[in-house]
Amino acid sequence: EVRRAAIHQAVQHLEPGGFVALRQDVAGHVGAMCVEFGLEAASMPVTDAARVVLFRRTSRTTVHDLLWAARSSIGRIRARDLFDEISGSRRPPIVVDTRTHTDRCRSGVISGSIHVPRTVLEWHLDATSGYRHPAVTRLDDPLVLLCNGGYSSSLAAASLVHIGFTDVRDLVGGMRAWLLAGLPVTEPDHAHLDL
Repeated sequence: EVRRAAIHQAVQHLEPGGFVALRQDVAGHVGAMCVEFGLEAASMPVTDAARVVLFRRTSRTTVHDLLWAARSSIGRIRARDLFDEISGSRRPPIVVDTRTHTDRCRSGVISGSIHVPRTVLEWHLDATSGYRHPAVTRLDDPLVLLCNGGYSSSLAAASLVHIGFTDVRDLVGGMRAWLLAGLPVTEPDHAHLDL
């Protein structure tokens, strides 16, 4: 629904305690949206014919806050630009695919990417863990993380920055954006999961 999407977009940019004001006829079903977006709602008269509904953002940290903070510490790259870097760069980035085995089978993989599921990402990339993936040898290796839609990869990339990686980006829109751009994919190889 258009109203829900508009409020959702507005709420993502509110500071804790901030608010959005909408005419009641625009706000629609207030209760369900408040629960969904972690908001408090109050209604106040503007004129005899109209009321305004205030959607006040609660003070708790939301997933949107986490995403905003994560993206402020990483770089981001679009699918076509990543394809160009992989194809023609002197030092192409290591594409780290954090998706599940099932998702990789469903939509294919970017050729040359390495599979490091999100659940073990930090363990398989940090040299101090004893389980480092052999493709990642230095903290300044250029990395591009990808997930299905470009959200969890942002959080994952920020986690890698937090543990010392210096050249980390994520793919805007994730694998969906890669596929929508008509870029090539290959069949996944999951042999490493058996080791």
